[in-house]
Amino acid sequence: MKKATKIWLWFALVLCVCTTALNLSEGRWLSVAIAVVSIAGLCALLFAQRKAGYLVMCVCAVGSFLVGAAQNIQLLGAPTAILMSLIGAALVPGITGLFLKSQWQQLR
Repeated sequence: MKKATKIWLWFALVLCVCTTALNLSEGRWLSVAIAVVSIAGLCALLFAQRKAGYLVMCVCAVGSFLVGAAQNIQLLGAPTAILMSLIGAALVPGITGLFLKSQWQQLR
């Protein structure tokens, strides 16, 4: 795995842990559960270089989008909640996918 990819994955890991801590402090238990599984996938990708780790992250991103939109729809309104949830859920897997694009065949 390239050095730039590893740096991004470490940054993403710290970002996801901080977001999970924020959700935990606000009592968003379903979001926390999804994030913990996503972090496990991120760790599998970073430390074991497993393709399955990335796939777990993507599945969790879908779950995170659905939960985030549902939790914020009354507070923000449907369009804003959907847009913000989409950005939040797709950011890490999207950027990670761009980093992994040229290295996918090297992963186990």
